Amino acid sequence: MTDNILDAAGATPHIASQHAATSKRRWLIALVLMLLVITGYLDRISIAVLFTNTDFQNAMGTGFNPALLGMLMTAFFVTYGLSSLLLSFTGDRFGPRKMLISGSLIWGALMLLMGSVSSYASMLASRIALGLFEGPQFSWILKVVSRWFPSGERGRANSIWLLGSPLGSAIGFPSIIFLVANYGWRNAFWILGFLSILVMAPLLWAIVVEKPDDSQTPKAPAPTLSSIWRGSSSYLRSGAFWLLTIFDCGELIYLWGLNSWLPTYLQRARHFDVQHLGFYSSLPFVLLFIGEITSGFLSDRFERKAPLLFIGLTVASALLYVATIVDSPTSAALLIALSAGFCGLAIPATYVLSMKIIPSEVTASGIGVLNGIANTVGALAPLAMGLVIGATNSMDSGLYVLICGSLICSCAILPLLGKH
Repeated sequence: MTDNILDAAGATPHIASQHAATSKRRWLIALVLMLLVITGYLDRISIAVLFTNTDFQNAMGTGFNPALLGMLMTAFFVTYGLSSLLLSFTGDRFGPRKMLISGSLIWGALMLLMGSVSSYASMLASRIALGLFEGPQFSWILKVVSRWFPSGERGRANSIWLLGSPLGSAIGFPSIIFLVANYGWRNAFWILGFLSILVMAPLLWAIVVEKPDDSQTPKAPAPTLSSIWRGSSSYLRSGAFWLLTIFDCGELIYLWGLNSWLPTYLQRARHFDVQHLGFYSSLPFVLLFIGEITSGFLSDRFERKAPLLFIGLTVASALLYVATIVDSPTSAALLIALSAGFCGLAIPATYVLSMKIIPSEVTASGIGVLNGIANTVGALAPLAMGLVIGATNSMDSGLYVLICGSLICSCAILPLLGKH
């Protein structure tokens, strides 16, 4: 039963109680989806923490080779983006609940495998497989949100589950640094694998329901591939959709580049010790967290989303540039954190705007195209940064890749500033 069918004050007691139960359950579902995103981010960033780990480098046979290490992130994100583009229709076809539970089991198994490999080629193949199976995750989640939340609550709903991204990085960097330092990198991977299999998969099974009216109305037949394609044609012909996609490329260039190289940048360019490295590696994602919360409320309050997108990513790019030219390591770290906070303003608003453009019956497919293209482009950032760092022997020059990419893509949203 959807929330806007009846006002609870005028409903019968039975219907009012159903309304209240549905209202409570949907926010609980949003929290579980946030936990799922956190565990996914722990899997993704685990490699970045190991870029400066000698035991890992020796096991992989790479030494400190920025290009090879960056490729471990890029290989994941390329297949992640392509998988999001090509496989997100599975959420529309088979239902997001089934796909999320199955995915969580597979992601955990792959993390267990990565903790057992002993060559760079095996690790690279495992990262490619992880990207392939994690790619449609956000589109499946947004399918759940589109079914459970009315349009006036989607900004807050999206901000809740999207908080898993900054929280995953904020919690993940210091936690994985601690696990690796005390138990070794292999045990760290195994712990993350069991987290997905033994905690997240059962939690998804217990809490997440396909849609609020499952128990009240007969299930509609699953859409066919041809009907999904017909529904997709409307947003594929929309200029606003493609401008938003270009903008999202800038967000993913920024996020994947920062997630991949931030600990290494702070350690090698700004010379932070291990004690401070965990704090300053997580601080940007704490501010990203705050930015996303703020964006969720602003997105529901104001009809126009595009100005929030433009301000967030443009200011984030500018602050990141200032961080590269200041002398003080602490000032640089704080500016990077503030930059991430402004990027957080744009992210939930991006998904709210996308849900206005993409028809609800093909939400998973449409978000898959949007995320797939943006992630594929953003996936090039870690490798590009590694190549630039290797060629110039300058960590600051690697950040210029993020600054230029995100700033250029932010301009794509300009034609939408005056539109709802």
